[in-house]
Amino acid sequence: MDQECATIIKFILPAVRATVAQTMNSEYGWTQEKIAKELGVVQVAVSKYLNKKYSKDVQKIVEDIKNKGIDKTIANELMSEKTPKEIATIIDSVCVDIMNEMVR
Repeated sequence: MDQECATIIKFILPAVRATVAQTMNSEYGWTQEKIAKELGVVQVAVSKYLNKKYSKDVQKIVEDIKNKGIDKTIANELMSEKTPKEIATIIDSVCVDIMNEMVR
């Protein structure tokens, strides 16, 4: 696996999922189970995201995502009842965009 893919998997994707989970829970009242289903992860992962149980590296990316409002953009897509595949495609695109910003 190349370094960019490893960075996305280890840091960026968890940060994106964490911010979206936090937004969906705090602003829309979604349960951990519903968030997990929509993000394609297990409920335990959502619990960790909501309780901010992730590394400092992920935290830094979380803060950047929130500052840019990316979490709200993805949350709006979830509210528009996109399919899980469409949501995954949106999240993949966001992860690549964040990775590209990091290497600049």
